[in-house]
Amino acid sequence: MNHSDALSELSFEQLNSILKKLKIDPFKGATKTWYARVIVEFYTKNFQRIVNIIDEKTVNDLLLFAHIQKPINDKQLQLLEDYGIIIDGELPDDIKEYLIHWSKSMFVKTFASINENPIHSIFLKCVLLLHFFERVQKVTLTQRKNNRNVRLLTEELLMEKETVWKVINTLVNYGLIKKTKNLYELNVSSYSTWKKQTIDKILETFYEKQIGRRAILLLQKISKYQHEPNEWVDMTVISDAAIEFDQLKQLGLIQVHKNSGKTYVQLMPEGWYLVKKQVHPLWNQEALLVSASFEIFVPYHYDPFILFELLPVCRMKDSHYFLVFDIELDQIMKNKKVTQEFHYTLTGCASTIPDVVDYELKVAINKLKEEV
Repeated sequence: MNHSDALSELSFEQLNSILKKLKIDPFKGATKTWYARVIVEFYTKNFQRIVNIIDEKTVNDLLLFAHIQKPINDKQLQLLEDYGIIIDGELPDDIKEYLIHWSKSMFVKTFASINENPIHSIFLKCVLLLHFFERVQKVTLTQRKNNRNVRLLTEELLMEKETVWKVINTLVNYGLIKKTKNLYELNVSSYSTWKKQTIDKILETFYEKQIGRRAILLLQKISKYQHEPNEWVDMTVISDAAIEFDQLKQLGLIQVHKNSGKTYVQLMPEGWYLVKKQVHPLWNQEALLVSASFEIFVPYHYDPFILFELLPVCRMKDSHYFLVFDIELDQIMKNKKVTQEFHYTLTGCASTIPDVVDYELKVAINKLKEEV
């Protein structure tokens, strides 16, 4: 039932009491429909006025009741009924939606600067491991403490041993890596088909196996409040979902910031893509940095798909806020198509390319053309 209909079911005595509190005088012979319309208009035209009439705590608790159904006490309930906001213990749907819309900005903040703790997404880690298998095709791995191949993997991917195994098992479950006893091998046909899919399809099917329905609902709830990439949502208006919250954080789909005793959450680019079905603005920026020393710096939350163009001619040497790669000139001279795609990606995604790097790449491309 909407607010107007609920008010119309009250007695004239109750309606007159509400108008008296709002300091509105009814005219003689006014109908219940008129009373209801006047009360609804009073609240929906400028709800800020009620903040000056009812105590701040009750208003704040009313807003949380609207956002997450957090219970209000009996005294507050009676006060809100006296003012015609809650009717017979119920908050009408239309005023509930109005309150949520009116107060959204109270629970969304931006911060000039934050101490960011980079958490690389599980998908990014899978891309790095897939490139390793694309190069070696298969490798024997065991859970023994000092397994040489596992140690080499941790060194090359700059991951902890536990993380390496988690990523391997993820790819086995996803069907991109085949496991026969201790032999792990790239499933070439599945991998080739997978790489031809669209970004949205890849991310959706990948994370379907990682998170459940409740986690998706949590992402959608955050998305309802976060409309801009730099906005942070106050967890006060996110209903209890501690398990899903921790899961999404560990997978790199959200990031968390604490300020003034409150916890704020923000969608990371992959989480943004999953629920909004649109590319995160960061992925459209020229965010890669290229040094004259033939190094590439890729922000950890940048589009992970560009790594498929970078990794064939690069070697990762650091992994924190930036994934840092050395361009390997000897690899550039091996394949014209790979080198052209690499140069195209740098041109489109880097803010600037030092002349010395651009020159070497163009020389390599021209030389490979001459050899055809």
